Amino acid sequence: MSAASVFHLAWALVLGRLCGREDVVFGTVLLGRLQAGAGADRALGMFINTLPLRLDLAGQTAAEAVRETHRRLSALLAHEHAPLALAQRCSGVAAPTPLFNSLLNYRHAQAADGQDLLGDLPGIQLLGSEDILSYPLMLSVDDLDEGFKLSAMAPRSLGPQHLLDTLQTVLDGLVQALEQSPQTALRQLPVLPPTQLHQLLVELNATEVDYPASRPCTGCSRHRYAARGTPWPCSSRINS
Repeated sequence: MSAASVFHLAWALVLGRLCGREDVVFGTVLLGRLQAGAGADRALGMFINTLPLRLDLAGQTAAEAVRETHRRLSALLAHEHAPLALAQRCSGVAAPTPLFNSLLNYRHAQAADGQDLLGDLPGIQLLGSEDILSYPLMLSVDDLDEGFKLSAMAPRSLGPQHLLDTLQTVLDGLVQALEQSPQTALRQLPVLPPTQLHQLLVELNATEVDYPASRPCTGCSRHRYAARGTPWPCSSRINS
């Protein structure tokens, strides 16, 4: 399986858990030159295309899911020149409802800043670049041969760093499962980063408060004790 298949599956897991769904659709960026015919490697212009990828995560193991992801990505290459408008019509989803609102761009690069990509073109120097897109969520994966560079764009309410931390947790769990226990169910893989998990399980449950022993505590049974003129007994520390 390719590294791209693993990243696509991990991204689907993140989106599925964030949205509470096991049937996930997102856009993937295709190079567009693989099926462009002879001489496409020397042609100028943009061959890049974006098409929807749908993954069903329900009831699958890590091994099954990554194989199915790889199969669907491979099948999508046969349609890499199909316009997104055609995919919209084939889907049956009525416009202007979009087919997806998140994007994964997996790309091969020799340098994180893209400078080496233009190294073979004399007289051309990269001055700068900027990603502009119309999707609320975007993940870019730069395959640098010796490693990967991940970058994300997300609304401020979610935060790109939170999205990357969640993806890192999913990637760690998925790769560990594929290496050690491929039959692990996808629903058992961790999603929450350790800091957020600690906040939810420990910090938000730290409800113990100090309560003065000299002050009577009037709880839900105070009326029974008040009728007898007896204060409600309590300890110096209570859990709310």
